[in-house]
This record gives sequence, C-alpha cells and structure tokens, in this order.
Amino acid sequence: MDNARRGPGRGVWWAVGAVAAAAAVALVWLVARPFEGDVAASPTVTPVADGACAGTDAQSIQLDTQVVQPEARTCFELAQRMRVTVGAAALEPDLEISLMVLDAEATELASARSEPEWDPAVTLTLDPGAYVVEVDGPAEESDAFLVYTATFAPGDAGGPGVAATDPGAIPGADQCGSQIPEVADDAPVAFEADDAEDAEPAARYACLTVDEPVLATIGVDSGRSGAEEGADLQLGVYRDGDAPVLVASGDDAFGTDPEVSVDLEPGTYVIEITAWFLDQPTGAFELYVDTDGDLFRQGEVSTLHAQVSAADCEDAPAIAPGEAVTAEGPVPYLCLTAPGSGRLAIEAATLTDQDLVLEVIGFEQDGSPYRLAWADENPQVDSLVNVDPRIDRVLPAGTWLVAVTTYYGDGGADYDVRVSAP
Repeated sequence: MDNARRGPGRGVWWAVGAVAAAAAVALVWLVARPFEGDVAASPTVTPVADGACAGTDAQSIQLDTQVVQPEARTCFELAQRMRVTVGAAALEPDLEISLMVLDAEATELASARSEPEWDPAVTLTLDPGAYVVEVDGPAEESDAFLVYTATFAPGDAGGPGVAATDPGAIPGADQCGSQIPEVADDAPVAFEADDAEDAEPAARYACLTVDEPVLATIGVDSGRSGAEEGADLQLGVYRDGDAPVLVASGDDAFGTDPEVSVDLEPGTYVIEITAWFLDQPTGAFELYVDTDGDLFRQGEVSTLHAQVSAADCEDAPAIAPGEAVTAEGPVPYLCLTAPGSGRLAIEAATLTDQDLVLEVIGFEQDGSPYRLAWADENPQVDSLVNVDPRIDRVLPAGTWLVAVTTYYGDGGADYDVRVSAP
C-alpha cells in the first residue's frame, strides 16, 4: 500500500511554463488506512473526561498516545464531541489482527481488519462518553500489538465551517505581525526547529490576510528526504472572528507535508501547523501560500506509477474540461488535456465498493514522471465513508496523465470521472 509509506522529498518549485511535480503521499502514522470521513485539524489540547471509562471492563488509555501490548479491551472517555482515529498495529510479522470500536452499551460503531501491508484503523466523530476498543488476534499472540489514537476537531458535524474545538487555543488577529508571522503569496515563512525539542511549541501559527475572494493553495514544505525521520504534519486554516472557524484542513498531500486549496473570502485567517501526534514537535519547515496559481510543488509519484511514460497517455481514454468518462472494467489511466492554465475540478466516483485515489501525473523533459496533485477523498463531503476523491486546484496548460487507483494500490475499475471548471 504505497500511500501508507512515508517518503517525503524536498519540494522543488516552479512557475507556470517550468517543470512541476508532487511527492508520494502517506496517510497516518504506521502503515494504516483509516475508515475515515473528513478530518479537521487537531486541537492543541485533547479534552478527556474524568473517570475510568464509566465503569467499563477495559484498560483505560489516554488519547493522542500509543500503548504497546495493552489489554485486548481498552477504553477512553471524551468530555466533548471529537473526531477520533483509533488504530492498531501488529508487533509480529504477518500477524493478522482485527479492531472494533464500541460505545458504552457494547454497540459496534466501526471495525477493520488487517490486510497485507495494512494495519487496521477507523476514524469516527464521537459524542461525549465512554468508548471501548477491542483488538483480536491469534490467542497465542494476543498481546503482540499496539493501539494508538489521535483526536481532531469535529466537523459539522464533521466538516469545514465549524468553530474550533478550543477557540482560546487559536491566536487572534490582534497578534498578527507582532507575535505571529504573516505569510503571503510569494512570501513564505520559515519556522526553525528548537535544539531543545521539549522547548519547541507543539503548534506553529501564521496569519494570512485576504483582500478579495481567492482560491488559495496553502502548504508546508519540511524539506525532508525519504530517509530522514520527522513529524507527520497537518494544518488547519481558521477564519478569525469572535470564535475561530475552521474553513480547511489537511495532511499528507506531499509525503508527510500537508497542502490544501481552498476558496477564501476577504478577511484574516490564522493557519495552525501541528504534528499528527500532538506531543511531537513539528521540526523545521516552510509555510507557503499561492493565490495567483503559478506555484506548484514537485515530488515523486506513487510507486505504482513509477514506470509510467507519456506513451501511456496515447493508449488511455481522453478527457477534457467539461467532459465525463465512464470506465467499464479496469482503466488505470485517463489522458487529460488542459487547453490553458486555470482552475479545474477532477472528480472520480466508484460504481462498485472501491475506495478510489486520484493522481495527476506529468513528465519531465527526460521522460520521468512527477505528481502534480493527489487526493483520496472529497473535502466537500461530510460523510464517514468518503471514497470518491476530488481534486480542485489550478492546473497548468498541457497534457496530464490522470491515474485512478484504489487506496490499496490496485488499478481502478468501473468508475466515473468528470472534469469541470468551477
């Protein structure tokens, strides 16, 4: 499952008319693919209720942590509505395990089972209360696993446009320029790592001022190579006001670096960058903003597409802005021609039970492929099951190979794709 392997590379930048690319994408820590809906930025502090899981017969665990070799039944409590990812990872090679999340009444809420190169994980929006996590495996190796959790602000319940979980944790616009750096188009902000990691803040902030409605691309470049360890970063974009309002969030657009494209109305926005596990420092990175559609990142394609060439476009079904294609049977690639540089939305919809991924690929002068964009969900959808991806961003003029695969690395089959100009 290529998308679950960390392999960030240093971003290479270019303007329209030069060469572009994008890095391989990962999901959440470990080799895990959550059953997920839209995931908002994590708050600085996780609100956990007092008590021992309302008397449930399970080992109590703290959120935003990992627990190695816990009991088969663990539990946690929430003091307020949250989005929670729960995952498990086997500690022995080829050990198959299953994961189930239940409420205090023993009602199953979600479950997942390990597969080759995939550890089970689920993501749910949960109300205040106690919850139980059950992990099951071979009896003789019943404790050969770990459990991890991570919390996020809930959406609307569950999506963009909801007040921050802890409004007091997001700085106000009155701190912009004095205590918080300001980022702008063609004016990135560099954040340095603290030599003493325990002194480095868990969250980094920057302000963005928007004077007119605009599609903004906001991202983070950690500059790490695939061989370098570092935090899996995520970002949230908050509209300043009496209570900060989350308008966009994202992670893992380029390796472990997040990037989002979002329509912004005039106003001041505070951008928060944290590590996926909140007790981990972010390390050094550069925050960038593009509002005129002339800056693109460069990085590696998914391993599945490492051998593709421009010739694959000749054999693929053609598609253009304003058109739609229905793939019957296996059709791993489409050939998209963009007559001019501009904003395009590419949407895929499965006709079966696949979890689809979109990847837009271009080619260097030497023929090597690069990724221009990637998506495994639709950020406009508020649903626990979000399997139809959508890319909405500025694409340069040219011919692009659009790869349609499943999240688990198989070629896509039986799906619809349409391209439009929002």
